[in-house]
Amino acid sequence: MRFTFRQIAPTALGVGLLLSLGLSIWSISRSDGYRQQTEIIYARVLEIRSRISQSKEQSARITGYLMLAARTGEQDPRLSQSIQLLRFNLTSLAHLEYAPLFIDRQDMLGLRRAIVALDNNVVPAGKTKLRYDKALYSMSAIDNYLVQVAATTVGNSQGLRIAAQIATDAAHNRLRLFGAVSAVILSAIAIYQYNRAIRDKDQHIKSFSMLFAHMTRTRITALRLFLGYLNGGAPPPPEMTEAALHTIQELNSITEALMTIGHARSETQLVPLGTLIDEIARTCKLNVTVEADHVARAVSVPASQFHLVIDELLGNAINAVAAQSEPAIAIRANVRTRLFGRAQLVLTVADNGTGMSSDMVARAKEPFFSTKAGTHVGLGLTNCAELVRTMGGKLDISSTPGKGTAVRITYLI
Repeated sequence: MRFTFRQIAPTALGVGLLLSLGLSIWSISRSDGYRQQTEIIYARVLEIRSRISQSKEQSARITGYLMLAARTGEQDPRLSQSIQLLRFNLTSLAHLEYAPLFIDRQDMLGLRRAIVALDNNVVPAGKTKLRYDKALYSMSAIDNYLVQVAATTVGNSQGLRIAAQIATDAAHNRLRLFGAVSAVILSAIAIYQYNRAIRDKDQHIKSFSMLFAHMTRTRITALRLFLGYLNGGAPPPPEMTEAALHTIQELNSITEALMTIGHARSETQLVPLGTLIDEIARTCKLNVTVEADHVARAVSVPASQFHLVIDELLGNAINAVAAQSEPAIAIRANVRTRLFGRAQLVLTVADNGTGMSSDMVARAKEPFFSTKAGTHVGLGLTNCAELVRTMGGKLDISSTPGKGTAVRITYLI
């Protein structure tokens, strides 16, 4: 099957817009993820630096207590507590699951050696009050480890923050790009829809012109023959005069109907559907059954357009049941609600007439196709379908030979 640009353009634009919007949403989520990652990095760095700062503060206190004890021989009772707090902070720092992201492997080994030196040299000095010199040497090494770990943490955290910031900026740039692409696609869709509306309008005008020419040509020819007969001087037969008057009425009806279709999109008077169908049924020359619930009867519809369509459908139905011994025509209306989208008014005109074959149903809405054998003259199902479509609705036909026809109008409300 060969596809033209007009067929694939709406699908391509729609797919492109959905893809662009999807990528925009993905960029937003990625940007938010990078932002959260940056916040986590800040929080983890703050935790590590807090542990290191506390450890350095406690290390300075322990060193001071040890130096005082080495000189005086008297040990401050706070020494033991400070040693325990230092060991707790160093151990907690070494066991942080995210510590390897900020502290190099070599520095992690040094941190563990500091804990071992604390256990082997400083803790015993606090208990036995001996070997303060060795404990002071170990504290000097521990201070060096803490300084190195702090420097490494700062350097690595800056690198991680910069990487996260770069990723965040990249996500923002992607979002701007996809947003711009979405705007371009939306503009293209708007231009396409505008051009399509213009093409449809031109096609409607062309169709109306052709219909008017087709439906008036034969009648104008008949009137021309009638006028030619008058030029002969003899009075025309009464039946010819009656036919000429009937032809003039038909031309007037056709002109008014086409004008109604041409102005279908303009502002028009709205009336309740129940009022409209009751009036039409009351003036119909055959008995018409009306089946409509209170919800459908309360729906406001364009008066002239719906009146024209229902009149045409009733005229067709009257022709179809002309040969039936028990003719039956019904107008049914109900409102159909939908889970997504606007509710729909469903209006059906049904009869038990001769019906149509599947081929005739398929051609019923073609321009200039007619199955009329009676006296009803109107615009036909072609123009009814066109008029309903201009109002945003849809006309469907179902028919069975020998059983009747049902024409259903679906109208958004």
